Amino acid sequence: MREQRSRVASRRTGQKKGKTVLGPRERRRITQLVVCLALFLAVFIGKGIFPERIADLREQVLGLLRGDTDFQAVFADLGQSISKGEPMLDTLGDAWSQMLGGEEAKTGGTAGENALYAAQAAWLSGFGRQEGTGTLGLKIDPQATPAVAATPAPQPEVTPEPTPTPEPAVEHVDYTGPALPDNTSMDKYRLDVGETVSPVMGVLTSPFGWREHPVDGEEKFHNGVDLAVNTGTQVKAFADGVVDYIGDDPDQYGLYLQISHANGVKSFYAHCSQLLVSQSQTVKAGDTVALSGDTGNTTGPHLHLELRFNGVRINPIYYIETN
Repeated sequence: MREQRSRVASRRTGQKKGKTVLGPRERRRITQLVVCLALFLAVFIGKGIFPERIADLREQVLGLLRGDTDFQAVFADLGQSISKGEPMLDTLGDAWSQMLGGEEAKTGGTAGENALYAAQAAWLSGFGRQEGTGTLGLKIDPQATPAVAATPAPQPEVTPEPTPTPEPAVEHVDYTGPALPDNTSMDKYRLDVGETVSPVMGVLTSPFGWREHPVDGEEKFHNGVDLAVNTGTQVKAFADGVVDYIGDDPDQYGLYLQISHANGVKSFYAHCSQLLVSQSQTVKAGDTVALSGDTGNTTGPHLHLELRFNGVRINPIYYIETN
């Protein structure tokens, strides 16, 4: 009976001791778990919360990996402390100090001699990428082609229209003939009257200048141009303006009219067969103002056209078209 009681007591004592005393194998696993957890918290949580301290921690971890610390002794001390019932925080702190800078931590060797150090250094230094992986270690398909922004289609070059050279106010024309009458010029002036129209499309039979008069044979200055056209041809206004006057001169101009335009320009039409406007009437460039004929002193149907610029007779041929 005493032997049976002794065995029961022994079992109870063993069960009680099993709750406080851990074997070497269990102590080593607990220590490894604690160290891994500490590293995980230091690297991941510390990097997000204390970025200014992560560089110091990284150097400490790299020093540990580079050194030849006696981890077996560290784990043995950790197990003994736990078995004695010492506070857990103090026990873990002592183990951490022994591994990361304690008096028993001895360093030696170089980074190139420790493969574990090289791999962990790359991982701790900003989580360096390995070939074929991304920032978080995810595998990347080497055959995948990165997206490239589409190149915009080239736009056709727009050639600016050349700026037209402004017409000079006066173009001097060389003249070597007899002296010109007063208020007469052979020069070409810029009229600035807007749109202009050729009153008729005819053949130039007598130009502006000195000539032998076709009827009386005297040398006289021709104040305009003669344009041969059939009787009844429409005579159009040279430019916008107002009819100054109309009249009839059987001995010289026959039926005639004059239109006053902008900028001191006036146009005169003679030898008409019919006048289609009245004095003070407003006309537009190209409006029909008369019909051509051979009234007055003529040798055949034609339009006599004169132009004046600020009272000076000028050559109409510079401003009209002819056949």
